[in-house]
Amino acid sequence: MIARRATRVRAGAVFAAVFGAVAFAACDCGERAERDGGPDRPATAIGKPMTAIVAPQIDARPQAFVSPDVLRPVTNAWRAGSHEQLTEVDAGALAADRTTGAFAIFRHDFLAATQEVTLVEVPGSGPVWISKAPAGERVAASAQRDGVIQFASARGVRGTLDLSDDTVSTQPG
Repeated sequence: MIARRATRVRAGAVFAAVFGAVAFAACDCGERAERDGGPDRPATAIGKPMTAIVAPQIDARPQAFVSPDVLRPVTNAWRAGSHEQLTEVDAGALAADRTTGAFAIFRHDFLAATQEVTLVEVPGSGPVWISKAPAGERVAASAQRDGVIQFASARGVRGTLDLSDDTVSTQPG
């Protein structure tokens, strides 16, 4: 069974904007990037690559990127960061309907200084949690593009979230 396709949400935009401002400052982006240009970065670039990599890993106590009015509870999260992008997948349930599991996928592009949140629902599962996901620095960039995250729920639903197209496949427990 395939759950409903992902939908983009604007909830949590304030938190995302604040995080974006922090990430923007942390990567030393801004006017200088536009002004300096250079052979490897055109004058129209907004940001620049991060210097550190966040090794892909599951976080048992995430802060969450979306409002609790959208996703509650948040059970755990997976995050990875490369030089160009940061991705966090928050797992839990829809706050408005806790019988529907959900993933909030937050993506921040450091070079373009853009952010996006995609909400993927898992109807009838109840809260979901990430049980297995890509790990290790070597896959920090590729896992954000095409990683497969395994999940489970208290109602026995198991499945995978495919980050290449933000779709969920489930099989009953």
